[in-house]
Amino acid sequence: MQKLLQPIFSFESPQYFLGDKARSNFIDWDKPSRQVQISVMTGLTALLYLVFTLIDKSWAPADVQLLMLKLHLLIVVPMLLMISYLAYQKRYYNIVMYMLAIYSVISISCHAYISIQFVNFGPFLIEGYLGVLWIFIVSGLTFKYAIISATISSIILLTAAFFSMRESDLYIMHSFWIFCSFSFGFFGALIYERSREAIFISQQELHHLAITDPLTGVFNRNQLNKTISQEISRAIRYDSSFGFLMVDVDHFKRINDNFGHDEGDKVLQNIAKLLCSSLRKNDTLIRWGGEEFVVIAVEVDELNLMLLCDKLLQKIEASCYNSIDKVTVSIGATLFKKADLQGDLLSRADKALYQAKDKGRNTAVYL
Repeated sequence: MQKLLQPIFSFESPQYFLGDKARSNFIDWDKPSRQVQISVMTGLTALLYLVFTLIDKSWAPADVQLLMLKLHLLIVVPMLLMISYLAYQKRYYNIVMYMLAIYSVISISCHAYISIQFVNFGPFLIEGYLGVLWIFIVSGLTFKYAIISATISSIILLTAAFFSMRESDLYIMHSFWIFCSFSFGFFGALIYERSREAIFISQQELHHLAITDPLTGVFNRNQLNKTISQEISRAIRYDSSFGFLMVDVDHFKRINDNFGHDEGDKVLQNIAKLLCSSLRKNDTLIRWGGEEFVVIAVEVDELNLMLLCDKLLQKIEASCYNSIDKVTVSIGATLFKKADLQGDLLSRADKALYQAKDKGRNTAVYL
């Protein structure tokens, strides 16, 4: 679709959506607003159909009016009310999307069936045109579902009119108005979908900037509270524990003084990379500030936590740092205990870190 539109409109899929995970995140982000839209708009549409049944329709024969009443009250309105109710239930989101797409086709089919009963169908045709626009713009259907549903609905309208309209010029005008409804709806829905994606990308980028340290690329302190809170809740729920490490670069001020701040920044970047490569996927690395880092290691006991500390110490000491001969770190380690708050973890790890420094640095202490 994008290739077909590219010569006319400069639509370009954001690079952010190349991965399935990003698309999944967008869908999760988009769901709540669509649920509200679907629920409100289907409820409002049901109300308007009820109002329509009360309007005097002297232009329609009595038998056709009765047919309208039956189809609207027994099929269209109940389906709309059911979709409106289910839309608020998160677990029914995918079902509601299918139901809404199917409802749109059924509703247009009812309209087409009613319209072929008329001799003077002029006043009734506009519902079909509005129906196509409704599918694209109003209903809350995603673009993929909307284009399928609107295409089928337009074909139904054109086919029904082909067999009921005796004047060719009238059929041409009818086809033209369907084309107008479809094209306005199509581009309106496409632009809306692209704008939603753009808003999502902007929010994700701002969120990433807010929780990421610009120098090292790891999480910053803004992410610490959220991560610790999640791990504490998980540890309490599953009666488990997690490790908390404070890692401090030894004599970092001396590195800055002797080699310059640029070299000091490179040291921090290299250490961040070494720490990241040494941790598991579910562990979290955070730059605490200055030359200090925090590691949250999940599902570990004291032995495994200290083995991780030894691994980090050896890896950092053995690495090359350009003109700097050797860089080491000191580590304060602790495990979460059931009665701990965030401050308790920070306090114990900080005390352990100071003890590691008192022992001569390049070592780890557990408290």
